[in-house]
Amino acid sequence: MNSALHGIVITAWLGVSIASAAGQAQSRPTTQPVQWQEDEHGWTAFVPMENAPFPHASRENGFTHGDRTFARDPHYTDPTVALFVPRTLKPGERTDLLIYFHGHMTNVRRALDRQRLREQVVAAGRNVVLVFPQGPKEAGDSGGGRLEEPGALKRLVDEVMETLETAGKVKSREVGQIFLAGHSGAYRVISFCLEHGGLDDSVKDVCLLDATYDRLDAFADWAVRHPEYRLFSIFTAHLADENKELMQKLTAQSVPLILVTNDEGAKAALRSGRIVFYAVTNTDHNGTVQWLESWLRTVR
Repeated sequence: MNSALHGIVITAWLGVSIASAAGQAQSRPTTQPVQWQEDEHGWTAFVPMENAPFPHASRENGFTHGDRTFARDPHYTDPTVALFVPRTLKPGERTDLLIYFHGHMTNVRRALDRQRLREQVVAAGRNVVLVFPQGPKEAGDSGGGRLEEPGALKRLVDEVMETLETAGKVKSREVGQIFLAGHSGAYRVISFCLEHGGLDDSVKDVCLLDATYDRLDAFADWAVRHPEYRLFSIFTAHLADENKELMQKLTAQSVPLILVTNDEGAKAALRSGRIVFYAVTNTDHNGTVQWLESWLRTVR
């Protein structure tokens, strides 16, 4: 075995607006210009968007998880989409997007800072704009709201590109490659984006950060449909069974993949492999988010 791939095991052994009460979007007001905040990393804006996940009819009456109920307001009334344009961005005829989704019990502003998403994008050195929609806000809920609807990812991306072009941050509204990433409960919205988001030919890389709780067929089907696209799943012990199941689904379809068990092996596999699973033992559930940078460095 190549020493650069130490720790790698080929897994052939695995047998603007707020929606109406009905959840329909209204036109985003155009009288208020987008406010961009500048720092050493680049420019950030928190934009209310018509095609944001929420508000949405699916959470008109809130959501109950276990013995706790999350009311519509304030958990499902925020249409914010955070946009981050790195200072190093070199605008071209098309713009690549990293679309990131958060997990339970947080919000975009907190996750942006605590998970150092802007810093990771800059450190990765990719010519990409970060798009970060607000999901269920401070709620124990994996619902994707509007983004679970057919074609919804494309509608959101179209609105994002319009916003970026209007602000002079990009040259045109043409989108290039799209990379999807998310932590924990983000698995659900990502799966629907892959299943019928309307940009099947544009989503080239997917990164699951301890985020394989359910809907595994959507990820397997996407990987089978696109034999040249890439999937990275880093997981802690509590999701070992789900990842084994996903690997079994892929090997049953003759999809080659790599399982790694240490950092060195994971970084090497990301550089050379297409489908990579990392059974991490030296970090916890939240710590897996720090692998966003390593994955982003290797997107093609």
